[in-house]
Amino acid sequence: MAGSPGSRSEVVAADQGLWCRRGDPPVMESMHRHNDVEINVVVRGELRYLHAGAPLIVREGRIAMFWATQPHGLVDSRPGDVCWVHVPLGTAMRWGLPEDAVGALLRARPLVIEAPDLVARFAGMTSLWLEEIGDRTREEFALLEIRAAVLRILQTEAEHASPAGPSDGGRRGLTAERLQHVRTMAQVVMDGFTEELAVADVASAVHLAPSHAMTVFRQAVGVTIGEYLTMCRVAEAQRLLITSGLTTAEIASASGFGSLSSFYSHVTAACGMAPREYRRLGR
Repeated sequence: MAGSPGSRSEVVAADQGLWCRRGDPPVMESMHRHNDVEINVVVRGELRYLHAGAPLIVREGRIAMFWATQPHGLVDSRPGDVCWVHVPLGTAMRWGLPEDAVGALLRARPLVIEAPDLVARFAGMTSLWLEEIGDRTREEFALLEIRAAVLRILQTEAEHASPAGPSDGGRRGLTAERLQHVRTMAQVVMDGFTEELAVADVASAVHLAPSHAMTVFRQAVGVTIGEYLTMCRVAEAQRLLITSGLTTAEIASASGFGSLSSFYSHVTAACGMAPREYRRLGR
């Protein structure tokens, strides 16, 4: 079934986890995360996310793309016409993308571009994908077109990026092996952030020296291993503040913070307000 503005259409390829939706922004009861590359295309309206502890606004005519392992959720949106595509990270890794493209997809922070022409093209293709995904005889066509769309998004960002900016040369020279190391290290952090976790523990998972692991990770993701670990903990703390009745001490422990002072410091810095105030406003 093809999507149309103001309607709600979605389809899932259960065997691959590929998912596509078009219509009004959905109501989200809480933050969530999933191991996919998520693409949001705002044809009309506006999306307002909370993503890994920071606000993310995607306005009309813009595209947002991010690795969705960081907890995120819509907190306020204008009705309109939005296209969503979720591609399992494993599927994207098998596309044979250039090194810089893989590094960009692994970044901790969302990529947002303003590209009305690309938005219009994407919206037209989404209508076809809604028909093709789930049809085994046609699904491969959708995957090839989605791969091309991802590359166009990355190319558009690169064309508008500052030559000296962090999205440029930092990832160049990273081999496929190193990018796999980064993916593994990020997974170790996501799996273990609620426990005591040191940089050495993360580095040992890929058999690298801690200093080397930190360099490789920052080149690809744009933040340090320690910063990525804190982002995961803050995002989990935000989720629990909004969705649970746990005390702040219980949330600090469940989120992996070693002390209440560390919990208050990092959550306040990320949210711009104290945890208690954040909880009050989020409910």
